[in-house]
Amino acid sequence: MKNAGCLTSDEFLVKVAEYFKLANEKKIAVRLTMKRLVEHDPVQGNLELDATSKPNFDISKKSQDLKIEDQVSQKEYPLLIRISYGSHANKNKCSTIVKAENLDKFWQDYTSEVKGGMYGLLKKKKKKTKNVALKNKKKGKK
Repeated sequence: MKNAGCLTSDEFLVKVAEYFKLANEKKIAVRLTMKRLVEHDPVQGNLELDATSKPNFDISKKSQDLKIEDQVSQKEYPLLIRISYGSHANKNKCSTIVKAENLDKFWQDYTSEVKGGMYGLLKKKKKKTKNVALKNKKKGKK
């Protein structure tokens, strides 16, 4: 496994184009993931990770329906974006951290790189057996 580590945004975008090029040549999968980065504080703990006593800071789906206005977190979190291709021992991966104020510019560049790298995608062929069964059902045949 080759881990390029956490790169700057520009270096990461270069790697995205490189990974898609190699993946298209070798016909292997590329995995893209992104999530909100919450840095763990081992001394004082994180409010985001304490859903039982501080439900307002929890980001899970269950807590999104709560309508409690006091103690709502106003903190802006960076976004962690990862890309990897290959599997097991031949896996290559890298990541970057994008701050909220730089997200719009990064997102435009990132989407253009991803769209440009997906030229080798193929449409899935639909099975004819399902289509024949549906046509027969509509006609009243069994």
